[in-house]
Amino acid sequence: MTLNNRVVFVLLSLVLSSNAFSRNDIPLSKGADFLVSACQEVVDIYDAHGEAKFLASQRTSLAEGIRTGYCLGVIVQYRENAGYCRYSKNNVLEMAQVIARTNLTESQLKRTDTSDILEEAYCGL
Repeated sequence: MTLNNRVVFVLLSLVLSSNAFSRNDIPLSKGADFLVSACQEVVDIYDAHGEAKFLASQRTSLAEGIRTGYCLGVIVQYRENAGYCRYSKNNVLEMAQVIARTNLTESQLKRTDTSDILEEAYCGL
């Protein structure tokens, strides 16, 4: 885990522990649109080689960092707990890229389970 990832995870845990979000701000089942927008932040921060873009830490706001941490955290947790597709070759950044490039409309994303989006990114369905 890189230093940038650690910083994002620490910031995310501090913000979440201070109850900065209300219960409905981060949808955990329905509403994959938040996950897609969060993963788009990851794609914006990292280049094609998985390295943080030049001056990314200086150009990234706290809100963007929190969304990035959410995307990466959800993907890491999903990968650790998925009981299937154990032989997937997609790493965390590749999964974030797949999620960010989803072709579902906003209304479709609001009705889509987050787990369906994660399964598609992990298993390549």
